[in-house]
Amino acid sequence: MAGALARPRNASDDRINELPEVLLSDILSRLGTAEAARTVVLSTRLRDAWLATPLRLDDLELPVPARGKVPSIEPWTARADVVTRALDSHPGPVALFRLSRTSFRGRVPAAEAWFRQLAAKRAREVSLCFSPEWCHDALADPLLGCPTLRVLALGKCHLSDAGASAAAAAALTELTLSETCISEAALQSVLSGCPALRSLVLKHVHGLQRIRVSSCRSLILLGVWHYKQLDEITVEDAPCLERLLGNMRLNAAITVTGAPKLTAFGYAVGVNKGLRAPIHSVKILAISVKFSSKKDMEKVMSLLESFPCLETLHFQSSDYRSGADKDYTTVSDYIQKRYPIRCVARYLKSIILECEQHNPGMLEFACFLLARAHVLQFMRIQSEMCDVPKWVTEQQNLLSQSNMASLEAEVVFEGMKQRKDFTIEGVNALADPFDGGINILGH
Repeated sequence: MAGALARPRNASDDRINELPEVLLSDILSRLGTAEAARTVVLSTRLRDAWLATPLRLDDLELPVPARGKVPSIEPWTARADVVTRALDSHPGPVALFRLSRTSFRGRVPAAEAWFRQLAAKRAREVSLCFSPEWCHDALADPLLGCPTLRVLALGKCHLSDAGASAAAAAALTELTLSETCISEAALQSVLSGCPALRSLVLKHVHGLQRIRVSSCRSLILLGVWHYKQLDEITVEDAPCLERLLGNMRLNAAITVTGAPKLTAFGYAVGVNKGLRAPIHSVKILAISVKFSSKKDMEKVMSLLESFPCLETLHFQSSDYRSGADKDYTTVSDYIQKRYPIRCVARYLKSIILECEQHNPGMLEFACFLLARAHVLQFMRIQSEMCDVPKWVTEQQNLLSQSNMASLEAEVVFEGMKQRKDFTIEGVNALADPFDGGINILGH
């Protein structure tokens, strides 16, 4: 192909014209946005093939405009003109429309026109994942009525009640709303209009005090990242739901019924109201806790009783410094008197504890668990201090004094790992979503 494109184009020697249309289309579909744009100018046949090939538009593949003497925001805004020209010149369908560095600033009408075009041109995947301050609440209602849409990720947009009530995205399987404005009624309408939804991610969504997910019978993953004002999370009749992920601050009351396959839950943060009823199906639990706080640790002990069949526990320390908090007390001062916790004594097989610096509260808690987990097979302690051999030896000596209840328990020390950004595809590929180095808590 490279040789054919390098030859002079004339009537007697035109290798491109000898290629079948289906092959040209296949070649163009494998090129990035910028590469396809450069290629189609080589011949009329290539341009015709491009028009017949589903459009893939990713602004990461667009050239960066020169800054010159204009304010620094203008090069990012200038990409909006390129996006407009691309959509205007292609009849569709649109296989991919992804923006991560194109500003909507001052161009909200243009962005809303894109949404109308994308719906009309049978878009399959639309992802807006740029910095929130670059998008000024553009109305994204038309996308909810696109029957071909499979993946939709909106950042700092707006969905109206009227638009949500007309939702008819029957093929939509992944929906992510980040910094997006939507009412409780509109969210219910969207879920009703998307019966094939398998993954729903709500990240700092505005307009919600209660999140209610009901009768989503295809839903496998629910992600909730929220601020403290959320009062309630309710999941009902979700027979396929397997994972409830996010930074679920348990000042919100959480109710889960009709979700028999739910096996992974976390991170639980700031335990307060918590769960209204135990969840017997959960096997993997992740908790963010301040080990130096007696109040927090007492709530953690109560929370564990709400998951009676746990097999794997993840703890991430929220202590910001080593040393004692004003509320700090040793583990033995307040948890030794508790009755045996069922999941710890009968089912717990794996424990992962993570802290950045030396954390005496966490290590004492590790001793407590080792002394009570009768079927424990594995404990991993991750810390930046693991790069200090003397510190590791001292902690090993401490843990060896805990009279381990399980003779098969293996304790290992590891350094901290660089966390990867959260993606639906990434967590779905893991048997344990908290054990693959993905940044779930800080997403």
